[in-house]
Amino acid sequence: MTGDLSSVAKEVIKREVEGWAQAKGKAPSLDEHVLARQAEATAKILEVFYDNSGGRLVFLEGPTGSGKTEVFSALFFAQWRLGRWHSGRLFVVEPVHALLRQMRKRLGVYGELFGVGVGEDHGEVAKPTYLYTAPATLTTVDSYVYGYLAKRVDTWLERGAETGRYTLPVGVMMNSFTVFDEAHVIQDEVFLGPRVLADVACFLVKAGAYVAVSTATLPTAFRKLFEERCGERIISVQLPGRRREVAVEIREKELAGDDVECEGGTLVVVNTVRRAREMYKYLRERCGRGVRVVHSLMKRGDRDGVVDELASLEERGDLEEVILVGTQAVEVGLDFSFRRLYTELAPLDALIQRIGRVGRGGQRAEAYVYTKVEPRPYIDVVMKRTAEVVRSASTLMEGLGDVDKTRELLDVVYDDGLVEELSKRGDEFYLETVDYFYKLHLFALPPEEEPFIRPSFYIDVYLLEKGDVKAVGEGQAEAKLDLLYKSRIRISAKFGEESRVERVWLLLDRCKKYRIKDVEDDFAHLELLEAVGQAEGAVYRLGHVVTVCDNLAEVYDEAGLRVEGAGESARPSKGRRRGSRGGV
Repeated sequence: MTGDLSSVAKEVIKREVEGWAQAKGKAPSLDEHVLARQAEATAKILEVFYDNSGGRLVFLEGPTGSGKTEVFSALFFAQWRLGRWHSGRLFVVEPVHALLRQMRKRLGVYGELFGVGVGEDHGEVAKPTYLYTAPATLTTVDSYVYGYLAKRVDTWLERGAETGRYTLPVGVMMNSFTVFDEAHVIQDEVFLGPRVLADVACFLVKAGAYVAVSTATLPTAFRKLFEERCGERIISVQLPGRRREVAVEIREKELAGDDVECEGGTLVVVNTVRRAREMYKYLRERCGRGVRVVHSLMKRGDRDGVVDELASLEERGDLEEVILVGTQAVEVGLDFSFRRLYTELAPLDALIQRIGRVGRGGQRAEAYVYTKVEPRPYIDVVMKRTAEVVRSASTLMEGLGDVDKTRELLDVVYDDGLVEELSKRGDEFYLETVDYFYKLHLFALPPEEEPFIRPSFYIDVYLLEKGDVKAVGEGQAEAKLDLLYKSRIRISAKFGEESRVERVWLLLDRCKKYRIKDVEDDFAHLELLEAVGQAEGAVYRLGHVVTVCDNLAEVYDEAGLRVEGAGESARPSKGRRRGSRGGV
């Protein structure tokens, strides 16, 4: 049986690799040894799935570029080749929106190969489908988990009371194969996300679902959360790393613009948007027009434009012409291979992801890690422990291509004592969520309490210029939906620490503020938020604001939001209601 499964798995994965290469205009690069290991891993998991002995959680671990995506997609698409079924649907759940575009293209290519429809359902789609439609669906952790918790479902009024398809998403999930891709990214400073994710995953597994956790860097403390909840229903599969020649050099100094050679194929990663803007502008002046920048405080359309340009350059073999400056936004979701990396020190798991951006194609690469850096926005003790681990470049190199060695290094940073300390800071959020779990019942309205996936919230800021909107009445306007979509910046802030949002608010002080009243056809109808003070409070409740500026260039340029104009101080918090969410 395993032999048959292995040969079919190999055939499916080979078609995936060839199809994706063709879609990118490249010749397929097939490593028979890697292909054999992928097929072996896929067959091992399929054999358990077809055993029909109940739900299972799969730990699918492998270094960056080891082929995890081909394996978890082959687990689903192989059903069409075998004519045997274990799951009616596939959910690929990404931790951040940045990963969706790349995965959508890739999964779309795979779907066409096997005649399977691929769709999306998350907070950025024009028309939510509430996880009900395509056989293979891409979504986010927020959309998936809030769907499970009956907080993101199709609802309507009937006889004066709210009703809806509250329990249907769970029924769909129970009969599906769910993949939590890049699962390590859900980790936060109070270990809330991992605990909630483990709860949801193992609830589904115990109900008979198949769930995979796909990751390159998972500390033991994170893994234990799943083991404690899922018990013996766990399969562990490791993929070997491809041989990578990355020379890592540790430099105990600050990263300065003059340290960066004006050569293409270079990635520069810093820890804050302010630093990214400074570095970009300095290198643009010093090195010329081949410099690009990507960070979280750029409009969606501008960020996508840079990524699309990089993809086009790579297809033509011209990525060597580019120096890309970025923040945490480049750690995941950029499937490009650079030759040289300059990076500020970051938490070890993030640092490993950054180094994983170079030498992905097997070519020789270099990585320079600069250790003199302010801990913010990270946790001080995590940065100190990471600095101790990376003092030896050889130690860091050992962990790049081996899952077990990577985990050993991560466990030095994230030991049980630290994880327990961090978790205590988030216990209030977690206990409220657990309470919600146990008040959630079949065929009943969801509890009134608010569950939490992370100790933070989002505010969606839409940046428009006066000419982008049309006045349609007193305090009323309309804007094209596609323009609104491209103008969005999603700002994340921790509960009780709203200063980041308020600094942006100060920067946009001279712009008019609107809310999205409703959407019709291709237009959004906007309503003016009358007073600045009232508007700020409304933004926290709504989770979004549409800003219309007379001169957008005063607050935004080609390097994103002019954060240096906002100042470091902010007004006292307006006391945002902790239970509200800024967009799912």
